[in-house]
Amino acid sequence: MHDLRQAQRGLPQGAHQHQAPHDQRDQGAELRRIVSAAGEETDRADAPLDERDGIALLDAVLHEQPDAPDRHGPVALAVSGGPDSTALLYFADRWSRLRQRPLLVLTVDHGLRPEATAEAAEVARRAAELGHSHRILAWNGRKPRAGLQAAAREARLALLTDACHGAGAATLLLAHHRDDQAETVLHRIDRDTGPEGLAGMAPVTWRGGIRLARPFLALPKERLVATCRVAGLAYAEDPSNADPRFTRADLRRLRPALDAVGLTADRLARLAEAMGCARRAMDREVRGWLVRHAVIHPCGTCRLDRAALDAAPPDFTAAILRAVLRIAGAAGYPPGTAAMAGLMDWLADGAAARRRTLRGCLLQIDGDTLTVMREEVACAPPLCIPGGQTACWDGRFLIRNKTAAPINVGPCGAEGWRRIKRLGLDARLPDAARALPHPARLAWPIVTDLDGVVALPHLVLGERRAPDSHQFGVVIHLLATRERRIDGPMANGRLKT
Repeated sequence: MHDLRQAQRGLPQGAHQHQAPHDQRDQGAELRRIVSAAGEETDRADAPLDERDGIALLDAVLHEQPDAPDRHGPVALAVSGGPDSTALLYFADRWSRLRQRPLLVLTVDHGLRPEATAEAAEVARRAAELGHSHRILAWNGRKPRAGLQAAAREARLALLTDACHGAGAATLLLAHHRDDQAETVLHRIDRDTGPEGLAGMAPVTWRGGIRLARPFLALPKERLVATCRVAGLAYAEDPSNADPRFTRADLRRLRPALDAVGLTADRLARLAEAMGCARRAMDREVRGWLVRHAVIHPCGTCRLDRAALDAAPPDFTAAILRAVLRIAGAAGYPPGTAAMAGLMDWLADGAAARRRTLRGCLLQIDGDTLTVMREEVACAPPLCIPGGQTACWDGRFLIRNKTAAPINVGPCGAEGWRRIKRLGLDARLPDAARALPHPARLAWPIVTDLDGVVALPHLVLGERRAPDSHQFGVVIHLLATRERRIDGPMANGRLKT
């Protein structure tokens, strides 16, 4: 516990925000350019993709940053054994040999079909034959009757990102293609997710501190199937893709009718690409607004200048609120149009002090300040992290356990806060942290060892501000600041803390 006790230094004071250096290339346009160039060499829509173009697509989403901590670590890829992920393994194998990077092949067995176990074993055999590491990840426990596919998707991503953290892989390759993108746009229109939903999936995004890369997003599925056929690669077919119980299967059956009226997969994918450009432009404007009018604390609580928020155009205000809800609450998808309209009406109500909840967050108005914080009841259960390991907790925090012993990380809660006060640890917190509303403290991550000894971790808003020294036994990064290209807390003096 020596290293852990040394971590009891509290939260750092805020510093002025600056944007981290990130590659700003439009990866969607780059993928489409490569696919278009490859298509010029053939007049067949179902022509296989050659090795050169497959590697170029991987390069487009796997460009290395000079300061990336995993430049020499493995690149993970999710392979189910279907045609899309089988083609991904085929090209990733060639890319890894050319770029001299190891691969980690991951297969999730959802336990929903008896054939899945044999399919996962076949992927393991193929990965071993190619000389790559492989892991089978099982989704255990009870499965919901309603919303099964959504629950399976969430469980799959959680298993995959946890495995990446355990292996030191910061990037996970996914085999989503143009047809998947078109279905995603239609599905989000059906769910009324608003303008952000029309952008569909991004070629590169983040989940739980892991970079998700989709090199095939501009490529028709037929070309991946043709690649498998020409290369002699056997693959499995998942019957759930045609199961009428699931929404996406309904969308696939509608494809001929949609094509007939001009709503082709290509046009829907182009719409997603255009809306993705608009989303990135809006994100830049939102980041600029947050610099001027917000304070983001390392625990994820956000405080906004209410007057500046009221002065913004309604659509821009909605974009700011969606961004803040993701920072404070790690919401995977933005609230729908109806939910956002209700939130905007609540803000316009004019009361001086009031509260409401949305998407796992508590929003509180105190005079000229809007505070957005995580709800304790929405937090993930406590997580045990072995010594020397890294994990994501509650979708909000990346935790690096630099000690040799396992630790537990979970929500502080009322009992945790009482223990902190009894131990006098609250006195070590900066004034800004002590001034936050009490509900915000209840959702803070709190660290204990296996004997129950409490420590306040060293919280930072980005890896660039994390100390390399082992004097801090546990370091917790607020993930949303990296995923939204915000590095460092914002403290501009506009809000009194």
